[in-house]
Amino acid sequence: MSPLTGSYFTSWAFFDACVGKKRETIGTIILALSKPLGLDPQLVGALTEMQASRMGLYVHEGHRERFVVLRELVTDEVVESLVSAGYRGKRGEVWLVRVHPPPVPPAGYSVVFTTPYVILEPGLAEWKAYLRRTLPKIGVDDEVSAYENLMKYGLGRNYWNEYIFEAYVNHQHDAVFLMGLPDVEESRPHSRTGYWSREE
Repeated sequence: MSPLTGSYFTSWAFFDACVGKKRETIGTIILALSKPLGLDPQLVGALTEMQASRMGLYVHEGHRERFVVLRELVTDEVVESLVSAGYRGKRGEVWLVRVHPPPVPPAGYSVVFTTPYVILEPGLAEWKAYLRRTLPKIGVDDEVSAYENLMKYGLGRNYWNEYIFEAYVNHQHDAVFLMGLPDVEESRPHSRTGYWSREE
């Protein structure tokens, strides 16, 4: 089985995988046709939120009742999230996930839509160093905008897909576990120079 979960891959295929200068996706095309097709306004609203969403790198900052408290790298936004897969995790973990805003604004909590990708190694300091190396490559002066661009589109169409595939270590029913950094090939177990590839 692929470590690209259904929730992750479907979101990427519909809302992130893009073509052309305007970065058209299946989602933007559906939204452009929503009026002629007479789509329900609530459906259009949901599609708009999903098109605006992206993956993000978060640090687990503990629990608050049934919610997981996550702080995003670079933006420093803190969200109380309901994890749809059910994984609770523990403080200090680094997660790669897609977080949606509150489904109903008064709800006050966000939703982790994808099954959490929990990065076992390296830790927070190495991920911050990765972002310092990588964000200048986006060509956007504003750091937050560069980060958001990186997390939605990567440095190429399959950037995050390939990272997840090569970084996979293990999984359980509510989480997938990864190791390594996107720009350090030998750190990812299934890369051409990763330790599992070398053993083969």
